[in-house]
Amino acid sequence: MSALYCLLSAGPGVFLAAEKTTKTTSTNTWIMWVLIAVMLGVFYFILIRPQRKRAQEHDQMVQKLEKGDEVVTIGGMHGTIKRMTDDSVVLEVDKGVSITFSRSAIARSLTVHEPEPDEEEEEEEDLDYEEPEEFEDLDEELEGELEDEETGELDEASVEEEPGEPEAPEDKK
Repeated sequence: MSALYCLLSAGPGVFLAAEKTTKTTSTNTWIMWVLIAVMLGVFYFILIRPQRKRAQEHDQMVQKLEKGDEVVTIGGMHGTIKRMTDDSVVLEVDKGVSITFSRSAIARSLTVHEPEPDEEEEEEEDLDYEEPEEFEDLDEELEGELEDEETGELDEASVEEEPGEPEAPEDKK
């Protein structure tokens, strides 16, 4: 009976306070889950994604290796590829000294393979060039100055000789 009396004397505020703490706790729980999701997203974009990209680039580099390429292993050994199999590479590190490594042990290639230029790109570059109109006007002006007004032929006096080798004087014998 004394417990009931205590509850009645405390008033209805006791029950409302319990409700408020339940709502606050559920809100805090949702905020915590959102923060965990944000942290996982940050970890993915900062750590996991770049590491996968590097691994993919390394796999492509190892697949492009050819006999005669100079490479560096993950241990720092420099050598030239002499033989290759599906999972191993034989490197010549000095004259007559060959060592077998796993393909995955190749850290980087020192040989640069330049991509072959496409013929279409070269043709497009040539086709895209257009002579500016300023130069066309200059060409017409120069032709007009060199032509004789009456006959329409080139005036030889106004045409300058192109620079080249000077003519050798003829020997008089």
